[in-house]
Amino acid sequence: MLEETQSDTQSAYIQLRTRILDGRLAPGHPLSPRNVAEDLMLGHTPVRSAIQRLVVEGLVEVIPKKGTYVSAPTSNDLREIFEVRLALESTAAYLAAVNGATEGLTRAAAQMQQLLEQPSTNLSVEQRTGWVFHQEMFAASRNERLFTTYKVLRAQTGLALNELHRDDVATVRRGTLEHLNIFAAIKANEPEAARRHMWNHIIDGTDARINLIRAQNETVK
Repeated sequence: MLEETQSDTQSAYIQLRTRILDGRLAPGHPLSPRNVAEDLMLGHTPVRSAIQRLVVEGLVEVIPKKGTYVSAPTSNDLREIFEVRLALESTAAYLAAVNGATEGLTRAAAQMQQLLEQPSTNLSVEQRTGWVFHQEMFAASRNERLFTTYKVLRAQTGLALNELHRDDVATVRRGTLEHLNIFAAIKANEPEAARRHMWNHIIDGTDARINLIRAQNETVK
């Protein structure tokens, strides 16, 4: 019976955490143990235990006399996330330049170049290609611990690190051009230049991205 309860708790925890991180449960969404238990078809006890784990992780908050809700990241939370991202990604760019461009990284850069040459701009495709570039850069760093650390951070803070919808063509296009500068340094085996370009790329978008996330959370509320 104990093993079954632990298994149900883990199942509830994984399902709730996934829904929070992929945006299906937005910041401010109420989490009633009774409703969640019915939705997941699990018992109340394992659901309560799962919610408590999410409270400890900071993904869920309990407001006295009101209830339990999905947490919204604070400005300090977001700032810390991007500071860690700054360290991880600039290091990955440096190592990728030491090791040389991989086939996957080269392919992602070629796709971005093709997007630049097209008469019209597909913002969604351009942003997704940029995300692929970041993943391929970590693969090119050949440091699995570095990549794993980044993936854990992304899993814990999906809202802040996943691609966000933008209508600003200039901002998206600037990001693509910055990616190509990073790739050029990696391809030329210039680690310091690659690190510097990535550092500036992250710094350039940090404030705008934090403001965008905060605005989305305020809209949800």
